[in-house]
Amino acid sequence: MQESNRTFKVIIIILSILLIGSSAFLFVSLEEIKQKDASIAAMSDELTSQKQKNSQLESNISNLKGNLSRTEVLLKNETQTRQKLQADLINLTMVAKGDYWVIGVDENDIGHVIPLEVIIKDGNGKLFLDVATILVDESMQSSAQTAIRVARELTRTDLTNKDIQIIIKSPLQEQKLTISGGSAGGAITIAAIAAMRGIEPRQDVLMTGTINEDHSIGQIGAARAKGIAARENGAKLFLVPPGQKREVGDIGIEVMEVRTIEEAVRYAL
Repeated sequence: MQESNRTFKVIIIILSILLIGSSAFLFVSLEEIKQKDASIAAMSDELTSQKQKNSQLESNISNLKGNLSRTEVLLKNETQTRQKLQADLINLTMVAKGDYWVIGVDENDIGHVIPLEVIIKDGNGKLFLDVATILVDESMQSSAQTAIRVARELTRTDLTNKDIQIIIKSPLQEQKLTISGGSAGGAITIAAIAAMRGIEPRQDVLMTGTINEDHSIGQIGAARAKGIAARENGAKLFLVPPGQKREVGDIGIEVMEVRTIEEAVRYAL
């Protein structure tokens, strides 16, 4: 009987120990769960905060894009307004203008006909070149000076109180064109003579060639490509330097060699 009581007490003690241990383990587990829940809640709050910040950033970016777009529109309008004011200013001070064409080639050696303007206005004998949309070589300045000098000699025009502005601008779809300064010389001379005489060049006669101080026309490159471009622009007659008619070949329009600017003027004006 006593032995049974001892066994029962041992069992009670063991069960008590197990119960206490289980309770302690359960308590610790519950505390860990509470801590993890708190951490999850904190992370959830942080995630919500980050989402709000991201949403605010996206809104700010959208506003910035809208501001940038409006700024670009304003800048474009401002540029167009400035260009119009410059053109109006030129028109207010213009004495005479000659419109003609020069021929350039692109990177694939295809010819393109490009508008040319020579404007004479009140000034003090300066020469201005506007070729911002065209690739030109270092000979352009000297070629333009020679062209104006030859035109002045041929027309016997006094330019001491006049400025000359030469504008060569390709259309937007034909930018990155190259013009050798020398090859544009003859055409610039024709436009300058037209302005000084107050007449219009023929639009169905185009030319290519350099201009020399003795009024002679010098040779150029890519003669055939330029001739084809002249034909596609509506030219009926294409004037080339002496010895280069054969290079142009048969392009479907008349090709004529001119030795001097005086010869070219007889056909182009």
